[in-house]
Amino acid sequence: MTADVIVVGGGHNGLACAAYLAKVGRRVVVLESQGVLGGLSATEETVKEAPGFQMNTGALDLVFSNSDQSVIEELDLARHGLRFAIADPWGSYLNPDGASIALWRDPARSVDEIRRFSSRDAAAFERLNLLFTDLWLAVRPYLQDHPTRPSLRTIGQMFVHLAKGRRSFRPLLRMLMASPEQLIEEEFEREEVKALMANLASWSMLPLSEGGSGGVLAMCSTYFNQKSSRPVGGTGSFAASIAQCVRAHGGTIRVDAPVAGILVSADGAAEGVELASGERIKAHHVVGAIDPQRLMCDLVPSSHVPARTQQELRALSNLRWNIGVFKSDAALSHRPDLVGGRQELWNGLLFLGPTLDYIKRAQLRAAAGQIPDTYPQWTALPSVVDRTQVPQGSEGETLFLAMATVPVQIEGSEWADEAEKFGRQALGFLDEHAPGISDAVIGSFVRTPDDYHAMAGRGNLYHADMTLAQLGPWRPTPSLSGYRTPVRNLWHSGSGAHPVGGLTGWSGRTTARTIDAELGGSAKRLGARRRIPLRIAR
Repeated sequence: MTADVIVVGGGHNGLACAAYLAKVGRRVVVLESQGVLGGLSATEETVKEAPGFQMNTGALDLVFSNSDQSVIEELDLARHGLRFAIADPWGSYLNPDGASIALWRDPARSVDEIRRFSSRDAAAFERLNLLFTDLWLAVRPYLQDHPTRPSLRTIGQMFVHLAKGRRSFRPLLRMLMASPEQLIEEEFEREEVKALMANLASWSMLPLSEGGSGGVLAMCSTYFNQKSSRPVGGTGSFAASIAQCVRAHGGTIRVDAPVAGILVSADGAAEGVELASGERIKAHHVVGAIDPQRLMCDLVPSSHVPARTQQELRALSNLRWNIGVFKSDAALSHRPDLVGGRQELWNGLLFLGPTLDYIKRAQLRAAAGQIPDTYPQWTALPSVVDRTQVPQGSEGETLFLAMATVPVQIEGSEWADEAEKFGRQALGFLDEHAPGISDAVIGSFVRTPDDYHAMAGRGNLYHADMTLAQLGPWRPTPSLSGYRTPVRNLWHSGSGAHPVGGLTGWSGRTTARTIDAELGGSAKRLGARRRIPLRIAR
């Protein structure tokens, strides 16, 4: 049998693409190289000393997925087992001296937290949140639509929101062009507030001084406006529920099925895949829901990739600054106390790093290929709000400790030689905020940039840097934008495709709509809108 569509990659976007296609009767096969679904959003038992403790590979919260036109609702994922736990506060700044700022799901309550430090900073935070909310409302329809052929409805909605928020447009435009550091220094006076905002911005994996990346600070407003939630059982439950939807509609999913190459016919059309085992599977269309460089440079025969596309991929900004992610999972015997006594801060993420300069120092050392001697981190005990992540009856906790301020490549050394020591140092810094946490560790498991590289090119969680030149109609590159590749019937989806990274499924959904239309499907079947082409130079 020839499948209608083969999806290479069982991350949440690949699964979403498959689910939407299977839902309208397409014969779909999903091939995942790992033994577990979810990709960078998987949940696994990684700590061998602590069976039953569930750890999240790279993500923790679903920030955008609860917005209008949610994949969760459209695929009826609740029926397929998806449930949520609520973390409130969703994040907090904590200083070793006990000073803290909690970010609650209610923005007004968060503003009150900042007001304890500075009325000026509270007013600035509130104003920025309103500005970024205007931005979010204006761009959300486009993020959920086709990047080069948005619908008339999408364009109309964008203009309506831009008109309503026209007074915000000028300051917003400048914010998007500025660097996070510039905005933070201009808007805030207290080091605690500056550090909070800098820690949020650091997860773009771009230097805080990088111009054109100020928009990453909009993350706060999306947490507030979308009411971020945590899947019960870990982020892997999101992928698992989508997979269940695929199977319920007749789709096939295979794990431990690494693809060695895309089969391309003599006339330049994708016609299936060859697995590492040598098995060949034929299909009318193939979707690469993986990073673009791996898809086009490793899986497609180079003779079928135009020179222009090869040039674009060589020039692709992909962790260009050598700043990547280090993560440590740990099983804890109990829940430690936090300095300052605010145990409710364990409900969400802890943003640790006392000052903006402390965070910048880690970034600068990473960019130079040096192991940081400062340890800004996003840390959480996910099991505090979701006891399914630890064995029944256990008093233990799961520790999520992640840093996006480490070198991808170390000058004069290797991560294999540095990981254990660096993990201890990062945990030692956490111990300054949660005394005794080091002694509570039952066992741990670290992931370095090398480990993430095995899952995505250079270990980039977003598959391509989120710079202005690599967003929208140019994401990830001009010749790969709009999900279509230069190889006929081969498509690109995932975090490196429009809109951006994050647990949404939007990229997979729009890819599915585009392919279904190519196969002669009605736009109404998958909720697609009538489209008009944008003239984008390629």
